[in-house]
Amino acid sequence: MVSFLPKPYPDEILYSILARYHIRSGNTSPKNTLQELFNCQTIVATVDLPSNLNSLIQNINFISNYQVEDLIYNHTLYPFYSIFLPPKRAIQVMESMKAENGGDIHTRVGIMASSMTLPRYFRFCPNCLEEDLTNYGEPYWHRLHQTPGVLVCPTHGVLLQDSIVPLQGFNKHEYYAASTDNCIVSPNPKNYSNDTLEKLRILAKDIYCLLKSHFDSKEPDWFCRQYRNLLIDNGLANANGRVKQNNLLDSFLFFYGREMLTVVNSMVDYDDEHNWLVSIVRKHRKSFHPIRHLLIIRFLANSIEEFFNTNYEYKPFGNGPWICLNAAAQHYLKPVITNLIISHCLENKKPLGTFTCCCGMVYCRTGPDKTEEDKLQIGKIITFGSVWEQKLKNLVEVERLGLRETARRLNVDARTVKRYVSKLKLKTYWRTIKDKNPADTQEVAEVKRNSVNDLKVKYRQDWVALQTQYPEASKTNLRKLAPAIYAWLYRNDPDWLHQNSPQLQTPVPNVAKVDWQERDRQILAQVQDGVRSLLNADKPQRISISRIGKTVGLLALLEKHLEQMPLTKAYLESVTESVEDFQIRRIKWAIKLLDDSPEEIQRWKVIRVAGLGENLSERVKAILECEL
Repeated sequence: MVSFLPKPYPDEILYSILARYHIRSGNTSPKNTLQELFNCQTIVATVDLPSNLNSLIQNINFISNYQVEDLIYNHTLYPFYSIFLPPKRAIQVMESMKAENGGDIHTRVGIMASSMTLPRYFRFCPNCLEEDLTNYGEPYWHRLHQTPGVLVCPTHGVLLQDSIVPLQGFNKHEYYAASTDNCIVSPNPKNYSNDTLEKLRILAKDIYCLLKSHFDSKEPDWFCRQYRNLLIDNGLANANGRVKQNNLLDSFLFFYGREMLTVVNSMVDYDDEHNWLVSIVRKHRKSFHPIRHLLIIRFLANSIEEFFNTNYEYKPFGNGPWICLNAAAQHYLKPVITNLIISHCLENKKPLGTFTCCCGMVYCRTGPDKTEEDKLQIGKIITFGSVWEQKLKNLVEVERLGLRETARRLNVDARTVKRYVSKLKLKTYWRTIKDKNPADTQEVAEVKRNSVNDLKVKYRQDWVALQTQYPEASKTNLRKLAPAIYAWLYRNDPDWLHQNSPQLQTPVPNVAKVDWQERDRQILAQVQDGVRSLLNADKPQRISISRIGKTVGLLALLEKHLEQMPLTKAYLESVTESVEDFQIRRIKWAIKLLDDSPEEIQRWKVIRVAGLGENLSERVKAILECEL
């Protein structure tokens, strides 16, 4: 019979409470303690997800007002796992923890099938140990410190240390309390970089938030949607949700670093197309460890609270209502549209929004909106609607406005007005050539002919005067000197222009011979300077004939007359690089660049800095490994 129960300390795990009870009860046999607490002597002293808790609550009910849910949420690791389980399975796990037989708990949670390793020993923070001795006179096992993935105390920012008490104890039925004898502070703890320590501390704070907040369980599809929408917002997926896997892997690895991911057993493998990061952003066909959920959440979202309290939606056009762009409506440029359908453009993979207004206008445009001006753009009008058509009829038939004024008021092109006037069979009052009086037409034509004749006389005189001023100039040179005069005569008086222009001069062939030996020596010196310039560039450039020719400005000469310059040809053959040679030079350059920086030289970094793909030849791969 239980006559007392130690008062739980802050963030104390249930295992630690029962271990302190075993000491205070004076029981010499662990089975006596189990009998008093659970009415059974075969209960296993489980650290993370204990079972038979209904029996425990019944035995301590008369000395405390604890509810079984209080113990589960506040003193076990159930909140750490349950949030990432489907609600139905989370309830099953809780019921198994309450019941006598808890053999299926770890299987339901997914721990048994997970590749994540569990801690071997109880862990403690040296600073917390000192504070517990000062405040309570004894140490205890903190729940947070026993949670997988917590390697740094978020309060003090120091690495946790292993005690000598294994999580699966020497006697699986006995509870072992924390003490100064089994929590021995090591003078030489593990050493990680400051960046990794900070990221481990942030991960520990996220886990602590998870343990304290009691978020509701979510379906796997909910996580998949959240991740997919956040990837789109971060530019790591297309508007249709297709993930840019290589960009995701690069960004994720850069965000955390190889050391951090290795420490929490979550390194991603570029060569494995089914690695956990690729799988977690796809449709969830299996469960993922909470640590990996927390890593991707922190990578994509600002905080754990925001992620679980926000249903992310991809909104390339912002929040509604959206403005109406129907210039014929009274609500023009006002946010009244509430009907928006978002798809994706097959050509550019960008989001495509179709906006339907109550005035009848339906238009579409591509996104996302980056500025306020983007909201005023129309990609395509699907239909103008009855309001616009009625306004067009009023402008054309009632107000009798002209074509351009009508188009201006409706904010459309004049051709659009013409098309809809024809479609709606409206009567127009703007004047066309057919509507004009024949007498007026003849008079206008006469005025036009006189004007053309006057201009013809003027431009002829100007063209003759230009030739007098520049007697040696060719027709082409005269054209450049007076392009407007030439253009008018070419369009309106071409025969006269041809007869009164300088005749085409036949070029006299240059019979002078080229001294190719001398030119070869000159070009060789220039090419050598160009090669040295390319080799000394900040970023490697491939040494090719084309690149050298462009550098020294002699590309055409090298392409057409290289056979006549044997010295230059031999030199070029000795220095030009194949694709493999250029890749090898870039690898050596990248390694030297990383060696001069504080970053660790690693294979993936070398490949990224060198700008290489994964499809390297065997020779390049071998040299890469040798250089590393």
